[in-house]
Formats: sequence, C-alpha cells, structure tokens
Amino acid sequence: MTDSFERVYRAYGRLVTWFAVIAGTVTFSIMWLIDANVLTRKFFNAPVQGSFELTEAGLVLIVFLSLAYTQYKRGHIRVTLLTRHLPLGLQHGLYIFVLFVGALFFAWCTYAAYTNAIRSYGMNEQEWGVIQLPIWPLKTSIVIGTALISIQYLLDSIRHCFVASGALPAVGDEP
Repeated sequence: MTDSFERVYRAYGRLVTWFAVIAGTVTFSIMWLIDANVLTRKFFNAPVQGSFELTEAGLVLIVFLSLAYTQYKRGHIRVTLLTRHLPLGLQHGLYIFVLFVGALFFAWCTYAAYTNAIRSYGMNEQEWGVIQLPIWPLKTSIVIGTALISIQYLLDSIRHCFVASGALPAVGDEP
C-alpha cells in the first residue's frame, strides 16, 4: 500500500514540477521583457508595447503555477514555536489536520476561481491597455494552480498518516 502511494506521490511531484518549470520560464521571460523595455525606452525612446500588461499577466502564472511545487518541496513558511513542545502524537495529529484543512481551503478556492473563470470566458472579459488581453486564460491558470495545491495538501495529509504510523520516513521538518 505504501509503495503504490509513494509512486503516486512521486508521479504527482513530477507533474507539479512541470508546472513550476512553466512558472520559471515565465519568470525568465518577464525578466527579459523588462530589460528590453528599459533598454528600448532609454536608447530609442520607444518602450516595448504591452510590457506592463504582459508582466501583469505573467505574475499570475508565476504565483499560482508554482504553489503546489513549493508545498511538494516543503518550501512554504512553517512556524513550530508552540507545536514543537507538544507530544509527538499530538504534533502528528495537528499536522495532518492542518494539511487537510489546507486541502479543503484550496478546494474551495478552486471552486470559486472556476466559477469566476467561466463567467469571464462567457463575457469575453478583456484587459484594456496598450494591448488588449483576454482575462479568462489567467483566471483558468488560477483554477489550475489552486487545484494542484489542494491535491498536494491532500496527498501530503495522506502521506503524513503513513509517516505517523511509521510506515514511511519523515521528510524535511515534518514532526
């Protein structure tokens, strides 16, 4: 049972890694877009058209597509000032509970983002600026990102049940 779960867990980790690579590529692209904008503005007095709108759109992708990967790598901030003084069994129980609540919270966020993305698509919502960008693809990336982190939290809570039972070793700073 634990071997098959670990295979699923690692496969999902590879999936969220690909989304993080996409977010990293967008980050790199934005960096070059900003550089090009600064240089063309400085030397030719001709900024890159739409750089503000593209950068703004890219930030949504960077944030939401990398959330699950950060959780998978245990990169989110964790404060253990009080919990580290509790008995180990209670630490495990609280950790599993918090991971499950995180999964529920981001599932709710996914639902809310989904309804918003559908409405945006239906009305063909656009961002108006120097260039015109459709908003619904960005709202769809929010749906994808929140769904990915919700699933990651759920998998982490299940995995930690195995850790608490001694079937799997703890990873990183898990109790």
